[in-house]
Amino acid sequence: MEIRQLRYFLMLCNELHFSEAANKLGISQPTLSQQIRVVEDELGVPLFDRIGKKTVKTEAGELLESYALQIIQQLENAKNAIADLANLDSGHLRVAVLPSDLDYRLTSLLIDFHKDLPNTKVQVIPSIDILNKVLDNEVDIGVGLAIQADPRLNHIPFFTETYSLYINEEHDLAMQDIISPEDLTMIPLVMYPKGFYGRDLIDDWCKKQEITIHTIMETGSATSLLQLVKEAVGATIQPSQLIESLNFPGIRAIPIKDSPIRELEIFYRNDKYLSRAAKTFMKRLEVSF
Repeated sequence: MEIRQLRYFLMLCNELHFSEAANKLGISQPTLSQQIRVVEDELGVPLFDRIGKKTVKTEAGELLESYALQIIQQLENAKNAIADLANLDSGHLRVAVLPSDLDYRLTSLLIDFHKDLPNTKVQVIPSIDILNKVLDNEVDIGVGLAIQADPRLNHIPFFTETYSLYINEEHDLAMQDIISPEDLTMIPLVMYPKGFYGRDLIDDWCKKQEITIHTIMETGSATSLLQLVKEAVGATIQPSQLIESLNFPGIRAIPIKDSPIRELEIFYRNDKYLSRAAKTFMKRLEVSF
């Protein structure tokens, strides 16, 4: 069995359609069909059931897929390790991060990283679906809220912080030293939309506190939310250290009693080769927060 045949097989597993798989592979459909038959003949079992135009994996196909994915990943790891050894500072690093309130923290980190590895290309990809980007090998490492332990991943916790209420300094509550959860129910809020990590964390905390908050406007940008607060459109609930990094005069950050807490972590596939660039980035990340 050849690596090329395994790649053909995996593409068909993904597409479950001979024509589409062949097209993505840049080969003809008869060629793909013939190569799949060669693998099936070698193994002595069918890998796919063909029911009319529908293609489904057999139990043997499911089993081979799991092993083939490991084989291809290990081959990629070997190539990457050799390239890392040969090229040293060159390479390509892809990092998925939380959108909005994390991106502003990364600029100084990226500057320092570039000084260490000036020939490494870095892609920082904002995403609310970091986990699947890591699992699908679309990125090398993910940086986001702590997730449930997953045997496919390595997790590295690196930062914990509380949340505060960000409010216009002319607001009636602006001089308070601390805000109670009950106070939040009376304040019109501008927040991230539901589905954003930061918003989901707040909503889960509200359920535990048995309170309901009310939003009057939702955007996906921390900067736009703080601009709305500055213009007294509403208040917002954001990580407590956000105000230290963004210059927004006219806004106060008031601690919240029994505040929501977010834990940030780095995670990456445990079957993936971790390049020197990835290790350097992760080390920089751990000391930058």
